[in-house]
Amino acid sequence: MQEFNPNHPELRKKFEAYIGASLNVPVSLLIALPLKSRGRSSSWKIEFISGEKRSSVVFKTVKASTTGEINSKQLKELSRQYLLLKQLEKTKLKVPKAFGFDEAGAAVGVPCFLEEGLRGQVLYNFLKKKEKWADELFLKSIIEIQEVKKEELGEFSTELNIERTAKSILAELVEGFADFPKGPMLTRLLEKLPEGLPVAPVPCFSSGDLSPKNFLVKEKNLNGILDFELAGFIDPVFEFLVPLFWYPLLLKRGLEESYFRRKGLDLKMLDWYRALVLAAVLLEAMREEKEKNSPPEGRNIKEECILALGIWVKKGSL
Repeated sequence: MQEFNPNHPELRKKFEAYIGASLNVPVSLLIALPLKSRGRSSSWKIEFISGEKRSSVVFKTVKASTTGEINSKQLKELSRQYLLLKQLEKTKLKVPKAFGFDEAGAAVGVPCFLEEGLRGQVLYNFLKKKEKWADELFLKSIIEIQEVKKEELGEFSTELNIERTAKSILAELVEGFADFPKGPMLTRLLEKLPEGLPVAPVPCFSSGDLSPKNFLVKEKNLNGILDFELAGFIDPVFEFLVPLFWYPLLLKRGLEESYFRRKGLDLKMLDWYRALVLAAVLLEAMREEKEKNSPPEGRNIKEECILALGIWVKKGSL
């Protein structure tokens, strides 16, 4: 299939009918804007008018494949995302409502569903300003996500039954780095990480992407959590530390120490987990380089990781 574009003139009426039927209101489509995603689906923010009110929804569908076919794995993943959101609506988490699931693609030509268009500013905007309430809300929201129990997910928890422990993440890294030549630093890193493996916490539920840009706020209160495409039961410390690498302005302001304290964890594990995250990011950067994908503008991720990991290998701290 070609890259799907809701703005195509031939699709306008179909989209208006699909969204209108899903919301039970007449709809006049304005524009669809593609949303960036590192996950397995394609997302569009669709702006429309109903009466005199301008509103929006997020349209989710499968990503275009190189073969042009939609396979059962893609359909299963889309269904998984939809069902997870429906289940999470029953928890205390503030997630967008999901509706209009069309597995057959009868409405607009592709399998799809809609997400509620939540209002608010991204929490990251306030974290950048170092506002204390934003720090507190970021920590509180992450811990609330990680407190969701399997029992709350009902039968759907079986869809998330593969748990990523610190040990299994480490095994994935060892296997991944086997595809690349290793110098002395990387060789020593892959020896030292297993040697220092701590008594890690059990995996907790996670959205799979705790980026501060996935938290929406309104009047200093959480108004929604976005992006559960990669959700699962994952080592909580690893998940918490990953966004701190991608948003380094969050470092050295007490977030890590506060998180460890609230979770009742030994702060002595922090440096080991920092190294584990850096190793995971390094492997991802090396794979991106091999595939000739461009790194984020203004940062040399590979060199950042190599430099920091070199320090950890020598000193055991970061």
